[in-house]
Amino acid sequence: MIWIIFLFAALAVLISGQRLTRAADQLAEVTGMSRGFVGVILLGFVTSLPELVSTISATLFCNAPNLALGNIFGSNAANLAILAFLDLAIVRNPNKERHNLNEENQLTAYLSLIIISLALMGLAGRGFWHILHVDLFSLLIAAVYIIGLQKLHRFQLSDRPDTASSHDTDTPGKTIPPELKRSLLINAGIIVAASMTLAASAEHIATITGWGTTFVGNSMLAVATSLPEIVVTFSAVRIGSFAMAAGNIFGSNIFNVAILALADLFFFRSSLFAAASQSQSLIAAIGLLMTGLYLFAGRYASEKRIAGRWPIDSLLVIGIYLFSLYALFSLR
Repeated sequence: MIWIIFLFAALAVLISGQRLTRAADQLAEVTGMSRGFVGVILLGFVTSLPELVSTISATLFCNAPNLALGNIFGSNAANLAILAFLDLAIVRNPNKERHNLNEENQLTAYLSLIIISLALMGLAGRGFWHILHVDLFSLLIAAVYIIGLQKLHRFQLSDRPDTASSHDTDTPGKTIPPELKRSLLINAGIIVAASMTLAASAEHIATITGWGTTFVGNSMLAVATSLPEIVVTFSAVRIGSFAMAAGNIFGSNIFNVAILALADLFFFRSSLFAAASQSQSLIAAIGLLMTGLYLFAGRYASEKRIAGRWPIDSLLVIGIYLFSLYALFSLR
């Protein structure tokens, strides 16, 4: 029965995540927000809403810190694996350059490297430096996230000098259609409820199977809460916009890690990093490795392919992700 509940909750996240993404895109058109802001900030937040709710639920209601940490680090690795898989499965032209990351994608990926590194330092410190019960590295993660968003916003403005002037000519205070408001609220509510159900059912599955919350959080819960990213990334890669897909993935990943700061605040027993199992460092380091590989491939894309079709870098990313799941299952 618990498996059926988990699958239905995952299906609800998939359907409502897709609808909420469409509504968010319509909201951007109505309000006149830039595509860069929507892709990195708004879309990253929308597709990370399941991770936000399920992670907070795991710490506040389920008292399962490793489920929360595994959800975040596992989702980041799953997101990057999704991008690689879609690169292999959807783009049919073997001569087409796949890894065309623009400067905005690279800046977001570099921010992802910094913020994941801070999380790794928090795991290594195991709550040694803290203020009350909140880890010092959680505060640093929150600060770097806010500063990073400001830098991204300034980069977008400097990269598009006509943006400010075009917004000045727009009519202020555009009215959002009532049906759009309803769609945003209803689908966001469904995602919140379904994500709480995912966290609770995943914790129960970990108990009855004996797989442990670390493995379940990094695998089942991580993939389930990454369903909205799958929808958005699938659409972007299918129309040939690898840069847009990468922007969504890296934007979601930096927001995911920033969620840890909030989760640490709601985990009142101790620092979240102090309660982490040692295997959490492995999947966090895997996410760091996969991000670095994407940055390298995006800047120095290799033309080497297996059987003349499969790019080696995407195969490496998927192979690293599968190895991480096997390692986590062995270390459970």
